[in-house]
Amino acid sequence: MVTVKTEPKYRRPLNTEQVQILELLYKFRFATMAVVKDYFVETNPGMNVFRRLETLADQGFIAKRYFDNYRLLHKPVVYYLLPAGARKLKEYRDEDDTDEINIKGIYRDGDVSEQFVMHSVAALNLYNRLVAEYGDDLDFFSKADQASFDNFPKPLPDAYLTLQADGGAQHYFVEILDDDAHLLVDVSKKIKRFIDYKKSGSWALVARAPFPKIIFVCASETFCKRAQKRCEAALDKAWVMDITVEAVTSDHITLS
Repeated sequence: MVTVKTEPKYRRPLNTEQVQILELLYKFRFATMAVVKDYFVETNPGMNVFRRLETLADQGFIAKRYFDNYRLLHKPVVYYLLPAGARKLKEYRDEDDTDEINIKGIYRDGDVSEQFVMHSVAALNLYNRLVAEYGDDLDFFSKADQASFDNFPKPLPDAYLTLQADGGAQHYFVEILDDDAHLLVDVSKKIKRFIDYKKSGSWALVARAPFPKIIFVCASETFCKRAQKRCEAALDKAWVMDITVEAVTSDHITLS
């Protein structure tokens, strides 16, 4: 016997936490249950995150990714936004919100690589950590947030940050480096992109402020040292003296 699942005639409006989860997935594309729980640790520590995620999945607003041997290797289930979820999110945004939701950009999220997915989760982890430390003084712009920005580096950095301080707003470009065999090549390409961007003069069209500090987030202290050395050599070779670069692990990142 085949059971046909019918859509309910009435569906309760999404609650605040469900909308926040949709916003989070739109901002970072992918999330695990653990990082979503971390996101709500201050505002709603007792929330049943699993139930919220499963309800959104049952309603067709988000979907799940399972990677090869995920049970055997203890890999987490990863959630991502579906086009229906993006359209639903648009309903809950303020009328004067000028940020457009790009639905086309999420159609391929069911097929991107595991490395890309976990890179996105790492960005959300970093977001949780920095917001917990700096609160409302910090503005964290993910790649999705930066998509509408003019005169930004291309490809876009993993994050652009502004921190309100006594001396005014401080600016940062952040790149997260994955732990694979191509890290130093990746560092070289990324620092060259920032050097070219600095020389282009485009930053002056973005803000009347010193060029953002560049932070490379590395997997280990050993690689931090190698990445720092590679960046400093590239800056010396390009005769660029007014770019500050710091390579740190996610546990030791500080904004100053």
